[in-house]
Amino acid sequence: MAAKRKVKRFVIDVNCLITIFINRETDWLLQYVSQNKIELFIDDNLINELSRVLLYPKIKTLLPLSPVFYLSFVRIISTHAISSNFQIQSPDPDDNYLYNLALTTNAKLLVTGEKALLAWTSSPVNTIALADFKKLF
Repeated sequence: MAAKRKVKRFVIDVNCLITIFINRETDWLLQYVSQNKIELFIDDNLINELSRVLLYPKIKTLLPLSPVFYLSFVRIISTHAISSNFQIQSPDPDDNYLYNLALTTNAKLLVTGEKALLAWTSSPVNTIALADFKKLF
């Protein structure tokens, strides 16, 4: 009997999702998640932030498809969770929800492009850059 490969749990920050969209790497992300048994988690806070950012005029000019496509894509490839509040005090209070989501879902890693979060030595969750995430498997 073949051994089951353990599912790897991740949270990807909106800034990294936007980078993936701008670089037209949605096919790569879908394949990467599927082949490496990765489970991505989202919550209402992440979806709300993504919705806002996708409507920024500069972002809209960089993306070939409508914001609805990208929101749907993220919803389809992710598992929606209802996060608990862990009273996280990150270097960027607007990103505390990412830690709440990661802790609620027992995510292995938080993938972000935020320098303050990447440098946070007291982070309750291992935090890596998108470039490092791409090299994991």
